[in-house]
Amino acid sequence: MLYRLRQSALLLGTLCRLAVAGTTALTIGTSACAATDLPDGAVLERVVLVARHGIRSPTQSTEGLTLKTGRTWSAWPVPPGSMTEHGRTNLALMATFLRTVYAPLLATLGKPHCTPATSPVFVWADSADARTLETGTIFARVLSRGCVLAPASLPAGKKDPLFNAMANGLVVLDQAAITRTLTALSLKDDARALPPAVHTAEQTLQHLFAPQGCNTLHTACFTAPAQFGWKKGVPHATGGLALSASVAENLLLEYVQGLPPTVTAQQGQANLLATILPAHTYQSQRLRRLPALAAARGQLLLPTLLDLLSSAPPHTVPPSARLILFAGHDTTLDMLASLFGLEWHFTDQPDPTAPDTTLGLEVWRLPGQQTMVRFVLFHQSLAQLRMATPVTERPDGGAAMVLHSSLCPTALCSLAELTSHFSSKPSTAPL
Repeated sequence: MLYRLRQSALLLGTLCRLAVAGTTALTIGTSACAATDLPDGAVLERVVLVARHGIRSPTQSTEGLTLKTGRTWSAWPVPPGSMTEHGRTNLALMATFLRTVYAPLLATLGKPHCTPATSPVFVWADSADARTLETGTIFARVLSRGCVLAPASLPAGKKDPLFNAMANGLVVLDQAAITRTLTALSLKDDARALPPAVHTAEQTLQHLFAPQGCNTLHTACFTAPAQFGWKKGVPHATGGLALSASVAENLLLEYVQGLPPTVTAQQGQANLLATILPAHTYQSQRLRRLPALAAARGQLLLPTLLDLLSSAPPHTVPPSARLILFAGHDTTLDMLASLFGLEWHFTDQPDPTAPDTTLGLEVWRLPGQQTMVRFVLFHQSLAQLRMATPVTERPDGGAAMVLHSSLCPTALCSLAELTSHFSSKPSTAPL
């Protein structure tokens, strides 16, 4: 599927007229507004955000990584899969930035006697992992200026079907159909149809970790043919691409955490990451963004989001909420990208779903009273994640990226256009 993408020159709340229902319009100049498809007088009514958690350690132990790659990896200051203090710092910077961007929606925070039930901020976090609960806590406290001290969630450690409807067996996949699709993709790749950037990523990792090639026993092979099987009811990839994707992501986490590099390259670590991350992105496109998998994973989150966009919030969300945030994973972002027909990449960040990356679904009311939805994306550059610098400290000032959904003819989507692509089943989400 082909997608269109447009980079906005707009930093919401600082570069363009932003009017909010019930508040005074904020005017900073209108020269950039023409590029956003937002007519003068458009009113931002609310926004729904979906964010990836902060920087974490690899989910596999360093001993496991060493066994898998033949190299000794740097030790992490936290257990596998846990968010680091550096990650918390970066996440707070993103939350502070978003609070500034959407300040007009949060005007009531300055009033006395703010409570979670009356706050304009509502946060729901995936309860399955401590890192997403921590992420939700940071977002809740920073966005609400301390009015909301913790996110709403299921009990800690419980799998939340809102973020993955397959986790509790709520959705059962058609294994035969998905296997046929993945087999066809694998055969295509075996026929040397891999994108050049992905092929280069595999070759680069092979040279760095095992330059003698794949013929030696117990040597990491980054160029082996991809294979697919099933594990716990979902497709599971093995082979060179899966290994390349995993190692590339772990090297990125190692770099942004500021740890000593496991492997070094003459072109420098940042350039190395730009070379090898295409393997991770390609693997995500083939598995996480596979339509059948995305539809199954998002069977509860999708209708919940559509309800929130159409002013029919679940009973858990207070009527006062104008900014609703879901603290999830990179898999959550990949799933929504597939469902809503979105695609993006960054020039300063090789991972399109890097830690703290946040997708926004903005609800705008146009002068003719029509309600439209606009997709935007916020991220931190590779250097910002490594150095923990404010989001605004980069050449574009932290500008939001405006995404064009393939479901809609323009960057502004009507609710009817969005909902027409999905079934009208009511959500049974725990929210």
